[in-house]
Amino acid sequence: MSRPWDPGGGDLDLLAPAYVHPLVDPGAWERLVALAPVLRAVIVNIHNGPGDEADPAYPKVLDRLNDAGVRILGYIDTDYGGRSLARITADVDAWLARYGVHGVFLDQVASGLDRLDHYADVTLAARARGADYVVLNPGTMPHPGYLDLANITITFEGPWPDYQELAEPAWVGSVPPTRFAHLVHQAPDAAAVRAAVTLAGRRHVRTVYVTTGAGANPWGLVPEPLLDVFGIHAD
Repeated sequence: MSRPWDPGGGDLDLLAPAYVHPLVDPGAWERLVALAPVLRAVIVNIHNGPGDEADPAYPKVLDRLNDAGVRILGYIDTDYGGRSLARITADVDAWLARYGVHGVFLDQVASGLDRLDHYADVTLAARARGADYVVLNPGTMPHPGYLDLANITITFEGPWPDYQELAEPAWVGSVPPTRFAHLVHQAPDAAAVRAAVTLAGRRHVRTVYVTTGAGANPWGLVPEPLLDVFGIHAD
């Protein structure tokens, strides 16, 4: 599949937050399956984490993504270092046991040196339990030590106007672009979605996601323009 961006080290790919229930918007999950060729991973968030019990609506859609070769990550809130290691690892165990995922997306991650040891313990414990792929989301540029802990670190999460003004420190050039991802919301239209992806392709980042969503859960949809940008046509 031909794509128009080569940000140095390979074409852009996508890290998709799938924060919508399959029964609420099955079309969103169909679009995710269509995007499989360019998906680096899909983040599944059932209830700010794995929830209290298994949700029977998820195995079928997750199986389709697995069959399409898509890596699936279970969402876990870390409360910027406020949640204990025991509570986080309980969520890791729940994701692995109920849904057969092999990776986790650790959200609301701290970015300062003072919490780095805590996150080193968290990522080590997650991997020891079988989560062999770990994504950290401080949503901003953290202390460089965080990059050593994860497969991917989200160094930007925010609205499209802020993304246009993003400045990256010089040290990021010493780290492979595959270690960085940017999540952009509130793109007002299809032209802005394309512009955001194009801008990501000019930055030191391999992985991106852009949505037109806004509000409390901007990740509650999979926008059609994103398929168009990557030249994909859903059945």
